Amino acid sequence: MFAMPGLAAAGRAACVHCPAMSRGILLWPDDAASGAVRAIWERLAERGLPSLATHTHRLHRPHVSLVVAEDLPVAATLAAVGVVPARPIPLSIVSAGIFPGGVLYLTCVVTPELLAEQRRVRDLVMPLARDPWPYFEPGGWTPHLTSALELTPAQVAEALPVVLGALPISGWHDLGGLEDGTTGERWPTPGP
Repeated sequence: MFAMPGLAAAGRAACVHCPAMSRGILLWPDDAASGAVRAIWERLAERGLPSLATHTHRLHRPHVSLVVAEDLPVAATLAAVGVVPARPIPLSIVSAGIFPGGVLYLTCVVTPELLAEQRRVRDLVMPLARDPWPYFEPGGWTPHLTSALELTPAQVAEALPVVLGALPISGWHDLGGLEDGTTGERWPTPGP
């Protein structure tokens, strides 16, 4: 799920959870870090809170979006980006945040390697992207892993201790690829 606040594209109203989503180039954390994030999603769901464990197609995998657009042609995009990430990138999550609309996310510690990979991928993909989302422009990107959507203020207050109690999480971004946010279909790139 590519959750970014205030998206208004293709005639849709601003929406972070629209049924017709987009495609993005993502980084997927290693198995241990992904398991820790999924455990957070499950703990939220056990409390009756919205989480990516129960959202839409339920095929969500923890990820950091590097670029998202309304459409990215699969073959051409994968050929353009090559290996994602170019090298394994350290992952450190020590805090959480909230985007407007009740989007709860885990904040990635920003490293030069993470910024360089996002910039590299974005620059390669932009000529192919139809209606790219503006949140991935240089200087405007917030690297994160979405945990829950559409939380009310009361749900945010209930969810934050669950999330913060599970931190820190560390690992590696060692695999990436293209994902369709509507269907959950994934096309991994070769590993670094």
